[in-house]
Amino acid sequence: MDALDTGRHAQEAELAGFVLKSHYYPTAPVAEALNRVYPGLRVAGSVTLNREVGGLNPDAVQAAADLGARVVWMPTLSADFWLARDGRGPGLRLLDEAGGLRPPVLEILETIRRHDMALATGHVSPQESLVLLDAARDLGIRRLIVTHPVGVASTEEMRAMVALGARVELTLLSCMPSRNQNTPADLVSVVRTLGADNCVVTTDFGQWMNPPPAEGMRMAISELLNAGLGPNEVEALVKTNPLELVGL
Repeated sequence: MDALDTGRHAQEAELAGFVLKSHYYPTAPVAEALNRVYPGLRVAGSVTLNREVGGLNPDAVQAAADLGARVVWMPTLSADFWLARDGRGPGLRLLDEAGGLRPPVLEILETIRRHDMALATGHVSPQESLVLLDAARDLGIRRLIVTHPVGVASTEEMRAMVALGARVELTLLSCMPSRNQNTPADLVSVVRTLGADNCVVTTDFGQWMNPPPAEGMRMAISELLNAGLGPNEVEALVKTNPLELVGL
């Protein structure tokens, strides 16, 4: 599906909106076009700091902010931790040899703070995520997302991330046959451990073998209810918490 089809499905399903994410290009201009094509739908743009936008590039973040992007992802497919898991690399690292954040990362955090954007950890290591979130909290960044850490970070690490003010992302994609990493019951267990107020559920869809993202959200809601969460908990996961994070 292209962005127009994704927006059409979302509007027809009466979603309030969604964040448009690409691993390869900043999506703010496309998001703005969708908002004009589909009145009443709120699409938020974003930027992911992979090599395609210059990696840890403060100028790319500033440009995205000026264009109205609401979310900044740290490296995903270009992250050193992600590439190393598949025996590839080297990739992009947030930390210097002393274990502190590299200067471009600090500059990026300042831009995020100044524009009140949301910071997502991307596919960096749990150690990098903890250092990043700690620095972001000290700077006063309020919108913090841990990018689908289940199966990567330990429960103790996720609790530490929540203690730093972040919300943990849980994805329906991880439950799909193409991934087969979790079940809805597994996601409910994480919600019970961390608390619904400290989590957010996304589809992470957009792959050709999966349903449209809007249908994925309907599936996520129904599966979470079926797995034992209450309506108020699900509302927090898919509505209240996401709105607070994106700041629409």
